[in-house]
Amino acid sequence: MLGWDACGQVEALGEGVTGFAVGDWVYYAGQTDRHGCNAEYQAVDARLVAKAPASLNPAEAAALPLTGLTAWEALFERLGYEPDAREGNATKPLLIINGAGGVGSIALQLCRWAGIPVTATASRPESQAWCRQMGATEVIDRAALVDLPDNRFARILCCHDTDAYFNLMSRLVAPQGLVCALAGTREKHDLQPLMNKSAGFVWEYMFTRSQHQTADIARQGDILTELARLVAAGDVKTTLTNTMAGLTAGNIAALHERQEAGGLIGKQAVTQ
Repeated sequence: MLGWDACGQVEALGEGVTGFAVGDWVYYAGQTDRHGCNAEYQAVDARLVAKAPASLNPAEAAALPLTGLTAWEALFERLGYEPDAREGNATKPLLIINGAGGVGSIALQLCRWAGIPVTATASRPESQAWCRQMGATEVIDRAALVDLPDNRFARILCCHDTDAYFNLMSRLVAPQGLVCALAGTREKHDLQPLMNKSAGFVWEYMFTRSQHQTADIARQGDILTELARLVAAGDVKTTLTNTMAGLTAGNIAALHERQEAGGLIGKQAVTQ
């Protein structure tokens, strides 16, 4: 399964599909049990789709769905923040580990919009500058995490290696706080340090709704519609930083190699 989030033009509609018309530009993140978007044509569950932001070109829009959905679900469904600027959010400081990555870059923008005070980790000067541009309240080198006091953050969102940061997050999360991780683990971890804090550990996996056909599967289309509204209002911008023209096997391989090399800021896209 290669090719996740995408932006394309509707060529045909399935039986019973409403809200879309042939010719509409739409964007989505796909699902794990269908062929991906590294192809000229793709069949997508309409409940996972929304009309693409009109102010963005297809490559810019294609860079948003997977990271946008993941960031939204992590912040507002897993970690308990309230969408839009709310006073309650201001009392729950957040740590985002790997703020300059794809998910972190969108999460920082949503934090700024929702009034969430957020500290982001970034190691290089260019990635630190990017985090500030995206909306970080504070940016620190990831190496500095070990020097922070216990119980510093009400919420923690780990957008990097869960294994590498688990023990540190257990120390830094505040009593009655929450830790949310995106990356699966290869090691076993001790949850006991979270027990006397009454702190919780939760996962965010963007494909849960489509993979398990949950009753609220259409919520992903709703979230993408809301993200498009935020793009139109100027509260969220695309995090596309690299585009390659030509949907070829060679170009796709080159983009994957660049991704796997690490050190990327933002997202990459390939256009037809």
